[in-house]
Amino acid sequence: MTTQTHQFGGQRGVALLMALFLTMVVALLLPPVLQRCVFQHNNAFRENRFITALHLAEAGIEEGIWHLSYDKQDAWTGWNISNAAQYIKPTSALLDVDGEQIGEYTITIDDPIPLGTSINLGGLGGALPFPVTSKSEPTVTARAGVPDLESAGSEIREVVVKARARTIFSLGLFSDQDLELGGTTEVNSYDSRLGPYNETTNSGHNGDAGSNNNILLNGTPLIDGDAAAGGSIVLTGQNAEITGEVEGGMTKIDLPAVNAYVEAAKLNNNNNEIPKAVKPNGQQSNAYNPATGFLDVAANCTLTLPGGTKENPKVYYLSGAKLNGNSKIVMDGYAIIYTDGNLDFSGGTVINNAGNGPPERLVVYSSGNINTEVKINGGAGFSGVVYAPDAQVTFSGGGNIFGAAVGGKVNMQGNAQFHYDEALGEVGLIAYFEVREWVEKASPNPSSG
Repeated sequence: MTTQTHQFGGQRGVALLMALFLTMVVALLLPPVLQRCVFQHNNAFRENRFITALHLAEAGIEEGIWHLSYDKQDAWTGWNISNAAQYIKPTSALLDVDGEQIGEYTITIDDPIPLGTSINLGGLGGALPFPVTSKSEPTVTARAGVPDLESAGSEIREVVVKARARTIFSLGLFSDQDLELGGTTEVNSYDSRLGPYNETTNSGHNGDAGSNNNILLNGTPLIDGDAAAGGSIVLTGQNAEITGEVEGGMTKIDLPAVNAYVEAAKLNNNNNEIPKAVKPNGQQSNAYNPATGFLDVAANCTLTLPGGTKENPKVYYLSGAKLNGNSKIVMDGYAIIYTDGNLDFSGGTVINNAGNGPPERLVVYSSGNINTEVKINGGAGFSGVVYAPDAQVTFSGGGNIFGAAVGGKVNMQGNAQFHYDEALGEVGLIAYFEVREWVEKASPNPSSG
């Protein structure tokens, strides 16, 4: 009995020693394990703040780009725009659904005003500067901090973006309502800065087309580029083709109005320089009626329209125009035509330097409504630019058309080839801004913590 008691007591002693040993081991290991857990927790916490700060900075960039693209200069609510060279949004807090602050951010935009080259518009003199070449590249900087921009230990991220102005002619064809292409029409691109269009040496795949509504392809048309629509893109023809990206449900692009320019051109223009048309036998024929502002070129006649330079083009206002059978308008230099009526050039041809452009030598701006129309026949090769944000723009016939066209409704039928001039992306009124260059700057925390 004594021996059994001694054995049990020995076993209890060994167990006690083992328990004491394990307790000591746990006691030795627990602090570093706890420290490791705390470190991992703190690291995950900081990483979450670090990522959140970047997302907040990128949101600030998007806000700045949106204001540049769609906000009017006098409606930058919450911004300090007293300095024309730099717009600033003061430090603003971002709150969660419970009203708790997630972080803070501030935005700075340097060179925010579109600084397109201003030129004199012929008879308009310096009264109406017009951005012919828009190379505005504002810098948007967004600095964000979580939980704020000042406290010790806050995670700070700073993103700097170079934005690029895109003009109303950044796409080959754009329609506010439906864009319709039919027949065997083809849309591609070239670059007039490299010379005339050449299928082998100067032909590109950027014949992009867009619409705030639908893009409808009937027959066997080809868009050699991207297609983007606010509505749907419908290919009813079995052999219709789009070579680039196809996107529906896109954000609507607001088209700037030109009513003020048209009204100004009514009062100040170079219409008194419009000559008489010339018949094949050399006789002259009246074409322009100064009492009505209407231009009517008789059949088989040729009207040579005087032009100016790129820096000082001629400006004409027409209440309407019509080319009759086989008549021609020959452009002699740079000219801008403003109208609020119908321009029917389908009965003849408009020749811009024998069709070899560049298209920016002839720009047509229409403030007409959807019941007015700009009609163009490819014919011998139309080279020009049409901007009619509320009117109909119709291309008919065959041949080559060079330039760009924006309309309230754009329709191209027949077997014409439309060659978008990529140089036009920097010509005309600014429509919106896009990100050209993105970089994150090293931005240390306000203080260590």
